[in-house]
Amino acid sequence: MAAKPAKRRPSDLDLAVLAELEAAELRRLWQERRGATPPPTLSGRLMRHVLAWEIQANEEGRESSAVRRQWQAVMTRRAGGACAEDAVTGLSAPPAAAGTRLLKSWGGETHEVLVTAENAIWKGKPYSSLSAVARAMTGTPRNGPKFFRLREEGQ
Repeated sequence: MAAKPAKRRPSDLDLAVLAELEAAELRRLWQERRGATPPPTLSGRLMRHVLAWEIQANEEGRESSAVRRQWQAVMTRRAGGACAEDAVTGLSAPPAAAGTRLLKSWGGETHEVLVTAENAIWKGKPYSSLSAVARAMTGTPRNGPKFFRLREEGQ
């Protein structure tokens, strides 16, 4: 008797497998990956497109759709006249994974830091850690994740 293939986890999915999933499986996968049920009117075809984009973005280290929505909210607030600090207020901090862009308002300027697999880049210069960037930015020793609000106060 042949062994039944193991059920694939969402992280194991590839585009070929996604193309063969039935609507019920797509809805279950949507719930697992996105933490919410898909809109009832969303077709299987559209669910496949969204899930395929997320799988590819995850494999290639691109921003997730949630992070893209947060950046859009920041840009909208800034276009409406909000200062940098107000534009990011209330948004959850993205994880500092490779490809993450961090904004920090400091010394009257808005600073952008790009996190890569090897280091963090600020003003075109690589630093060994977010703490090293924070130290260069402020001139004093800082806890990088706390400074960039990736960690709650007291953690």
